Order: sequence, then C-alpha cells, then structure tokens
Amino acid sequence: MTGFGLETRHYAEPIGFIGLGAMGGPIVGHLLRQGHAVVVHDLNVEAVLAAEQAGARVAPDPVSVAQQAKLIFVCLPSLEALRAVLLGATGIARCEGAHVVVDLSTTGPAFAREIRAKLDTYGVMYLDAPITGNVTTAGNGKLGVMCSGSAQAYAVANPALAVIANSTVLYLGDASGRAQTLKLLNNLNSASGMAVSCEAFIVGTKAGLRPRTMLQVINAGEASTNASRNKFGPSVLPRRFNYGARMAITAKDISFMVAEADRLDVPVWIAKPVQQLWRFAVSQGGGDRDGSSLITYLEPWAGIEVRDMDDTHDASLSPGPDAKTPECQILCEPEYGAVLASRLNAMGDDDVSIATLAEALTPAHCKIRVVEPGTDVAELCDALGAPRSEGELIINTCWLPAHKAEKLSHCLRALGWRFVDAPAAGRVNDIGEGTGSIIVSGIRDEVATALPLLQKLGKQVFHVSERPGDAQRMRQLDEAIAAVLMAVACEAYIVGARAGLAPEIMPQILGIETGRTLASATLFPQQVMTRRFNHGRRLGTALRALTLVCDDAARLGISPLVLDSARLLYGIAISQLGENVDFTKLVCLSEQWTGVKICAGVPVNAMPVNVMAGNNT
Repeated sequence: MTGFGLETRHYAEPIGFIGLGAMGGPIVGHLLRQGHAVVVHDLNVEAVLAAEQAGARVAPDPVSVAQQAKLIFVCLPSLEALRAVLLGATGIARCEGAHVVVDLSTTGPAFAREIRAKLDTYGVMYLDAPITGNVTTAGNGKLGVMCSGSAQAYAVANPALAVIANSTVLYLGDASGRAQTLKLLNNLNSASGMAVSCEAFIVGTKAGLRPRTMLQVINAGEASTNASRNKFGPSVLPRRFNYGARMAITAKDISFMVAEADRLDVPVWIAKPVQQLWRFAVSQGGGDRDGSSLITYLEPWAGIEVRDMDDTHDASLSPGPDAKTPECQILCEPEYGAVLASRLNAMGDDDVSIATLAEALTPAHCKIRVVEPGTDVAELCDALGAPRSEGELIINTCWLPAHKAEKLSHCLRALGWRFVDAPAAGRVNDIGEGTGSIIVSGIRDEVATALPLLQKLGKQVFHVSERPGDAQRMRQLDEAIAAVLMAVACEAYIVGARAGLAPEIMPQILGIETGRTLASATLFPQQVMTRRFNHGRRLGTALRALTLVCDDAARLGISPLVLDSARLLYGIAISQLGENVDFTKLVCLSEQWTGVKICAGVPVNAMPVNVMAGNNT
C-alpha cells in the first residue's frame, strides 16, 4: 500500500472521481471543500464545468483520471457506463500501475463479482461501496456507505470514505457483492414505502380523507417511511415531483433486488408487486421523471388525484384549560376492556365501570361496554337502547368497516345519543401506556367534549373529519401500511442472511433515513433478533386491517396491488402460525421456507454451494 498517502488519516494524494450526476456532483463539491485535490471526468459538459469552477481538475477520459490519481471513485447510473469507464478502450484498466477503484454505484451483487474478477486480471483493486442518502447528505458528508471487496482496497479508501460518509462506513468483508446486497435491501424498504404509501393515499383520498391529515397521522406512528417523512409533504401533495431521484434508478434497483432474491431462492411476496409498479411507471415513459411521481401512474386506475397544497394544515387537537373528562359510555372489543379501565384509573378517573352488552351496567361516570367482534349494528343499538339523560356521549373504539361505522352513528343518533368514533390502535399496549395516536371522527363539538378522555389514552389526538367512518378508514390504513412494512423488513433481512450478511449489521444501514421504518430499524433488532416476539400487535390484527382496507378499496373501484399481496401473505402466515401470535413472528414463516434464522450473535446458515458459486441464476 506504499504510495497511497496512508501515513495520516487524511488522504493526501489526488482523488479521481468519475460521474458527476445527482449524487456524484455534490460528493465532489464536499471533497473539494474539505481540502482534497480531485480529478474529475463526466460526459456532461455542464457538470464538468461546475466541478472545475469549484476547484477540480478535469480529465478528458477515464484513463487520464487514472494517470493522475491512484484512488478513483466512480458513481454512474448504468452497468454499460461502468463497463466502459472501467474496462473500455479508454477505461481505468488501461492505465498501468496500482489503482483502487471504489464503486459508489448501485449495480447489484452479480455485477460487482463480475467486475472484480475482471479488474483483478489488470492488477486493479475493486471495492463495491454503494451509498445511501440523498442529494443533501451527498453534499455535506453525511452519507452512509457499505463496502465489500479487497481488504487492502478498503484500507486505502477508508480515509476518503470517512470524509464523504462520516455517519456510517461499514466494511462487510472480502466477498464482493455483499455491500450491493445490503444497499438493495435498503432500497427495497424505500421503494416499498413509496409504493404502499401511494396506494394508501389513493384509497384514502377517494374515500374522502384529506391527504395532509393522512400524512400527519401516518408520520406519527408505525406506518412512517422515508416517502411519508420526506417526499409526500414537499413533493407529492403539492404536485411538484421534484425530490431529486429518477424513477428509472429505483426501478433498476428493485429489479436487482428481486433478481438476487430469486438467485438465493427467497420467496418475496411484497418485493415483486412493488417491482411491478415501478417498472410499469417506467414503461409508461416515467423513467426520467422524479421517483416521487410514481403516484401519477396509479391515480388513473382509481380516477382520483391526490393533491393538498396547504402545508400548514394541522389535524391534531388540544383540550381547553378547564376541560374535564365527560360522562360517557366507551364501546370496546374484549381485549381492550380491562386495559381501558386500568389506563383511566391510572390517569385519575376512579369512577369507571365495565360490563358486557349482556350484563347489567353499574352506574359510573365512565362506563365501558365490551362488544364482541362481529356484533351486528342493529343488535348493538338494541342493547344500548336510549340514553338515560339527553345528549349522553358514546365513544366507539371498536374496529368496524367504514360503512358500518356510519350506520352505527346514524342509528345511535336516532336514539338520542351523541357519538364519536375513535377506533383503538392495533397494539393494545398503546392504550395501556398512552403512547399511541388517537384517530377520531365526529361532529367537532362532540369531539371536543370527548377530547379530555381521549388524550388520556394516547399521546396525540387527530380529528380526521366529521364523518364517523373516516376514523375507521384512517386507522385501518395506518395499521395496514405498518403490516406491509413488517413484511418488507422480513424479506430484506432474510435475503441479507441468505447472502451471508450478519443480522446485527443490517440495521446499521436499514436504520438510516432512506430505508428506515420502525420494522427495519427497531422491531428487527429488538423483537426478532432477540426472539422476544412481544411487540403487542397480533398477526390477526394485521390481517384484519389489510382485509378491511382492501375490501373498502374494492367498494371504491380500486385494486391496491401491494396491499392485496400483503393480505394474502398474512393469511398464509395465520394458517401456519395462528392469528394470536405477535406480528413480528411473520419472519418465522420465511425462516421456515429458507432455512435461515434471524438471530443476533448466531452465524447464518451456510448457503448451498451452487448459490455461493453463482450457478443458480
């Protein structure tokens, strides 16, 4: 490694950089601002001029870059461009002498293995080092980068890598392609988050939900994704579609990931329909459009446009200073009865009684009525009868199809009740600990009356509309997205384990913003790898949400491909594992199918020889 400037942590020699696109250009700018000498090449004259004006030296072709720099980064959009730059007539390999090539592109693991073998014959060391982040983090040195390949190449490149990716630099070992696999798993989470969010916003908007309200609710809980946090608000809802990532790149990456899953014999129930949606958009001319415009290719199927220009809209509620818990009846499902009573007691409401519909109700300020799932609306109204005092309030926390919630509201109002719909979170612990979001719909004055009680049950209360069925729709969409994200995380971790990645390494990348979901960043490390499986949401609850959403979508004339695929997967899981097991146990199904186990500190099972050799393609 002599001559590579490793005496200090600062890489002292010129750095070559080929590819000045959306990510490459900002990376070069950051290197220059940190005092590095950079030699650049790109076919885009404007990009080259911008780099030169920032202080870079310009080379006319890749081999000329190699003549001036021993460490060369490449960041290119296609395999064809990479082959030309690395192996073409004026490629880096044509320059004599020791060189290290660090490939920041997302190429897929097969290409990384192929290129390393070819460059080895020229004496060029190759490191596949795909990056995760966005244009902003590319320009401020806060990318994440994962590397695999020659240990000597990594030692040479590490000081420069630490400059462009000061948040996370992972070395995954000598086996080329592992870094590409991990990057693809990150992109799977990101692409799936966008796809399922598009479907959910389309279903919700056509049903009458306000998009900005949906966004606020989704980002407050387990359905939050990179798409909802960073793309829908500034880019999708105002119809700007200017987030900064081309559709064709995402379609390429998700296709690489599906190909790798196929090579490793991992069934992927969510990745394939996600791939279908992205490839469809590209096939319809969307390849060069921003990836945040994916929704525009799905909206025509539903006859709706998801638009909301007002970024100041706020659906959250706060009670007045003298607000008191109202006298009321709370309708709940059996598993929530004791939990509700305990929570209210803990919050200072001691005058609480609890009874089933068939039992006599003890007088109390707050009366909890336990309702069996599937109870008919007419039967429920008959059991409740007329209120004892005019305008008494009923708060419904039971899950119902939206149209049945509307029917229940009409029926109870006809009997003289006031009515607020606030379906409970799918995770019982959220009620018991007051940590979840409360989603409510109903007449604003009646919601205001119920608010002091609702705020004791959750950390935030969102008033989605005055229509009673809308709270049900929003709750079920939120839970359905969370169920999809858990399924996606299962596929990502299983593919990674089959590829030889240690499970405890994966959250270090899957927990960075682009691929971060609660499932990928938190539930897998805390629930799956520890084998606790006690998050508190059941497989049956997840399937119920997916079924209600898909049924509602069908009534609206919408076919949500990803959501429906998840419904099928959870149905299979329940048939094999049971409906009452924790939904984090969904991973056990894939473990059974593939023979790997996602467990911290335990080596993954060795892959079959034919897979390791790359013959199973």
